[in-house]
Amino acid sequence: MLYHIRIDGSPRGVDLRDARLHDFADIVETPTGTGTVLSCRVPDKAALTGLVALLHDLGLDITELHVVPEPDELR
Repeated sequence: MLYHIRIDGSPRGVDLRDARLHDFADIVETPTGTGTVLSCRVPDKAALTGLVALLHDLGLDITELHVVPEPDELR
């Protein structure tokens, strides 16, 4: 399942290529005007929970998290 996780500001000092993050999800980082959006494809809810906990442990402020419907789910 694909999720977008919005982080307040930029992830300064945090390497989003960190292997620990990729244990939970495939992540693509997109800077925005007020923060950063992480597009994360996770296999299940347990991986999502682990990813959110790790982002928190890395000191990142999550301001938004939502599911992105897959094209086949839109029908």
